[in-house]
Amino acid sequence: MIGARPRVTRVTPFDVTAWTALDRVAAPTFQARPIWAQALADSNAALEASPLACTFDDGLTCVVPLVKVRSRFGWRVYSGMPLGGYTVVLNADGRVADAAHASAAFSAVLASGAHSISITPWPLGDADMSGLRGTTVKRETSVIDLSGGAEAAIARMDGNSRRMAGQAQRRGVNCEVARGAAAIDAYYAMLEESAIRWGRERPTFPKRLLEALVERGGDDVEIWFAMFEGQAIAGGVMLYGSEEANFWSAAMRSDFGPLRPSNALNVALITAAARRGVRWYNLGESEGLPGVARFKQGLGAATIPYATWRRERPSYALYSALRTWMTPKHKRAAAVRLEG
Repeated sequence: MIGARPRVTRVTPFDVTAWTALDRVAAPTFQARPIWAQALADSNAALEASPLACTFDDGLTCVVPLVKVRSRFGWRVYSGMPLGGYTVVLNADGRVADAAHASAAFSAVLASGAHSISITPWPLGDADMSGLRGTTVKRETSVIDLSGGAEAAIARMDGNSRRMAGQAQRRGVNCEVARGAAAIDAYYAMLEESAIRWGRERPTFPKRLLEALVERGGDDVEIWFAMFEGQAIAGGVMLYGSEEANFWSAAMRSDFGPLRPSNALNVALITAAARRGVRWYNLGESEGLPGVARFKQGLGAATIPYATWRRERPSYALYSALRTWMTPKHKRAAAVRLEG
C-alpha cells in the first residue's frame, strides 16, 4: 500500500564479519562503526560486538550496530552504545537507512525480547523516536556545524574564545597529532591527572580502550596535543565517522590553564575536521560541569537534545537492583558508565 510505514518481520543476529565489510562506507558517527564495538570488546571481556539485523515486509534488511554484555546467567543484554556512544541504522550497502526504516528498526530492536536493551540514536540523525515504548534518559550534546568551512565556524565563536586561541598561539602554543605508544601513555597520564581534579578516582574509560582504538582505528582515531616549550599541556582524542568528528576525550594540565591551550586546540581540531570534509564537530556531553558547558558555548557550539532509550524485563530489573545493592560503590559507578 502506498504510504504504508515499513514493518519489521524478523530480528536476528548479524554476522560481525559482514558488519565489518559494510564499513567500506563508514557510518556517520564513529561509535556506530565495528571499530568502536571491537575496541570495547578488546578492553572489556564482558562485551562483544553483536549487531542485529531487521528484515522488513518490503524486502529490505537493515543493520543496527550494538554490543552485547556477556552474562554467566544467560541474560541477553544489549547496548547501542556503551560509554556514551551512539548508534544508527544501516542499509545492507552500509549507508544510513531512511528515517522510516530507522525508526521501525529501533522500535523492533527495543521490543525484540532482550532482557535489557538500551539504544542511543545518533543525535544528528533523523530517526523519529516519538512512538517508541520504553524509559528514556534525556541528554544534551554540544555541536558545531562545519558545513560553511572552518573559517565560518571560527568566526561564529564568542570573541573572547577566539581571542584566547590567538593569544595561546602567540605565546608559543602549537597543536599537533601524535602517534604511537608514547602518545597513548602521555595522553592517558594527563587524563588521570584531570580525573582527580574533576573529583574522580580514575578516568571514565580504561587505558586499554584507548590502545585498542588506536590499533584498530587507523587514521580515523587521532591523539592531539597542545604543545608548549616541548611538552604536552593539553590534549584530546578525535574519533571520525563519515559525517562527524567526535571530540571524544579531553584533558589539560591545570598548571598551564592560563595559556588557554584548550582554545587553541579546538581551533586546530575544527580546522582539521573541516579539512576532512565532515559536517559536524561534536564536543559531547558536559557531564554536569557547567563551566565546561559555558566553554563549549563560547566556541559557538549549539546544544542538541537527545535521549537514551531503555527497555528491560522485570526479572532483569530485579536482578540489576540486587546486584547494585551488593556491589561496592566504586565498581557500581563503573557499571553505570558502561550501561549508560
